[in-house]
Amino acid sequence: LEIGSNQFIDGFEEQIIGMKYEEEKEITVTFPKDYQSENLAGKEAVFKVTLHMIEEKKAGVADDELAQKLFKDDKATLDTLKEKLADQIDSEVMGKLYQEELKPQLVEALVNKFDVALPNNIVEQEIDAKINAKAQKMDEEELNSYKDNPEKVETLRDEVREEAVQSVKATFIVDALADKIKINVTDKEVSEAIYYEGQMSGQDPQEVMKYYQENNLLPAVKMGMIEDKLFGRMLGLEK
Repeated sequence: LEIGSNQFIDGFEEQIIGMKYEEEKEITVTFPKDYQSENLAGKEAVFKVTLHMIEEKKAGVADDELAQKLFKDDKATLDTLKEKLADQIDSEVMGKLYQEELKPQLVEALVNKFDVALPNNIVEQEIDAKINAKAQKMDEEELNSYKDNPEKVETLRDEVREEAVQSVKATFIVDALADKIKINVTDKEVSEAIYYEGQMSGQDPQEVMKYYQENNLLPAVKMGMIEDKLFGRMLGLEK
């Protein structure tokens, strides 16, 4: 475990700090409500920890040797490394710009441009999904306030209805446009994207995949990838 990496449950690392060599300690943490394993989500857990080893991580020297090691190329230089890092930063900035600003604007433009007849049962399913997403973030007291109050539940459904309608409409439009210009996302591509997400977040990719499967989230992931391909084509970023 690397202190400061934030790879484990919140509060775990903080309780490790200050421990001595071979010291034993019980560490209590609470799993997030949105944790991928439902049987652990929102629950308190106690870990019995023994500190067997303490290592200090020292920063490496940024030089040609480091670049050659990273790229497995004896011709690589420090300048090569700097260029690659600059490209990655630019890519991350553009990715954030696309996800937070450009993509929502493209979706809104499509929704406003086209009129689509929406099946009521699909809209109701989307409302259910949005209600469930909200419920996962509620504490027990808030959840109980809805269980015994049908009127409060109906009010919440009304609050998310317009958002659900827009979401379903966007899905229908994107799906139709993607089908027309032969854009497709395979199940293999979806799996690869989810596994990559797991690796990048420091989680077990198989557990992440299991979470998506159990919560019926694979169709949403696939649609998101279709959207990205469609908008990439519209923006001239993909052929």
